[in-house]
Amino acid sequence: MEQRRILFDELWEQEERKGLLKRMQDDYPVWQRRRHTRRVLLASVSVLLVVGLSIINYQFSITRDYDYVCCNRSDIPDGHWAEVASNILTTPTI
Repeated sequence: MEQRRILFDELWEQEERKGLLKRMQDDYPVWQRRRHTRRVLLASVSVLLVVGLSIINYQFSITRDYDYVCCNRSDIPDGHWAEVASNILTTPTI
């Protein structure tokens, strides 16, 4: 009787291991896809964050002698209008 019990326990554990192995083999591709998706998402967010901070930092590093320019001619840079206004305002009047 004891011999049969040992055989039954061994067979039970073997089948249990087979079931767990099958489940792990089935779940591995899904886990791998999720892991890849998380890594791509993390890399994308990191790149966007670095680019965003670089753009913001660049905007603040540009030195201007003026606050802003209001003009309907958007094809001409603001710096030109600031220079024209500076010339007009600093021209000595006779």
